[in-house]
Amino acid sequence: MRTFILDLIEYLQNDFSATEWGAFLLPLKILSASLSVGLVLVIVYILVQMKMDLAKNLEMIAESIDDKKAKKATEDISDEGPKKVSSEGWQSVLDKLESGNEDSFKQAVIEADKMFDDLLKRTGYQGEDMGERLRQITPDQLGNINEVWEAHKMRNRLVHEPDFELREHEARRMIEIYGRALQDLKAI
Repeated sequence: MRTFILDLIEYLQNDFSATEWGAFLLPLKILSASLSVGLVLVIVYILVQMKMDLAKNLEMIAESIDDKKAKKATEDISDEGPKKVSSEGWQSVLDKLESGNEDSFKQAVIEADKMFDDLLKRTGYQGEDMGERLRQITPDQLGNINEVWEAHKMRNRLVHEPDFELREHEARRMIEIYGRALQDLKAI
């Protein structure tokens, strides 16, 4: 094998003069340059197509977001209105209260609290949590605001204290408080 390589090198050195190498390399250079230009054009074409596809995808995403916002706005202006709570949701709270099960009582109070907080958000009260929203309400706006505060504090204990025991009469009282507040705000 070694002798074959040496023979090939010797043949190429002896049989090709400098002008023959130049004549042999010129077509290779032309072919190489043509391939390089062609590949650069293909790469540019692919990048342009990717940019156009990206622009189309971004437009579709923007339209989708706009459609979702329009749909939400339409839902808020529906028959129920933005200041109403779902009658099925409130009935679910009442059903849990009638179950006779402490876990269901806790769920009922938590759901009632969440409904009231969602209503506050939809009616424009700002804040990072329900406590901040409740601070913006005066007794003139909601007659039982102090009781709502009490119910919300009880809800916080339910959520943050795993051993907290909730009796049926306490759960009923809190649901009544939330129910009265929702009625005062004409949400149910």
